[in-house]
Amino acid sequence: MVNISDTTGTDWETMAKMYKKLTVGVSSKPITAMLNMANAYLPFSEASGIHDNGCGPGNVIERIVSDYGGVIPSTASLSASDFAPAMVEKARGLKTEALQKDPSSPWGRVDIKVGDAMNLQGVKDGSLSHVTAGWVYFLTPDPMKCLNESKRVLKDGGVLSCSSWQSSQWMDTMKIPAKVRPDLQHPSVPTEWASAPALKAELEKAGFRDVQAQEVEVTMDFDTYDALLELCFETMPHMAAVMKGLSEEERTKVLRLAREMVESYSPTEPGKLTGIALVAGGRK
Repeated sequence: MVNISDTTGTDWETMAKMYKKLTVGVSSKPITAMLNMANAYLPFSEASGIHDNGCGPGNVIERIVSDYGGVIPSTASLSASDFAPAMVEKARGLKTEALQKDPSSPWGRVDIKVGDAMNLQGVKDGSLSHVTAGWVYFLTPDPMKCLNESKRVLKDGGVLSCSSWQSSQWMDTMKIPAKVRPDLQHPSVPTEWASAPALKAELEKAGFRDVQAQEVEVTMDFDTYDALLELCFETMPHMAAVMKGLSEEERTKVLRLAREMVESYSPTEPGKLTGIALVAGGRK
């Protein structure tokens, strides 16, 4: 059995090369919802320290800087971390590009490093006003550790804003290997992170107050069926691990059934698939 959390930082190297391009459309609305929620709880203009936990290639921290950089106090610390070195390099690339265009950009204060979302080593207790975490905690071996660690580093009244998945058409295709090989269990989002009420309950269990959770509809654009299937079954680390355990005949059947499913959702290429993201937040 392959769990969604059974990946290492280096497993995401291939994904990092295309992740930002593929997720710009998918992530835009959820990130907007995350940042709107965080800003409503505690305005970024009053921030003392902001950390983007599990930053990936920098989608969230980039939006924090672009949307709120002009109002974030110059005394506020800005940081981001991810357990995949390749993702960290992508995020650092964004910083380099931004500073080449504008040396005075708030990007100059963003510290980006490799780090574990479950253990924010070097971040002092109660030192941050905001923690963001886009589609990361449910991917770890212990999401509750991530929530507890977020709470540890936040000051009283500090804010966590995070996201997860309820469902998506591309995730539906990832259930197909288990249909071809019933002994396999497809990697899935933990139940506690797969609905707005459940996610709200998790944040409350971790001790966050005034918790909100909401659904956000998203779309994923794709150029060709082949490129989409390659992303879902060869590039995403947990699915690549599943596919390695199949015979050639089983692999062929999985890809055929997946293509048929995608064609039923989106009959032409280029096309788009739909999904429902979850965004939640709360105060310490």
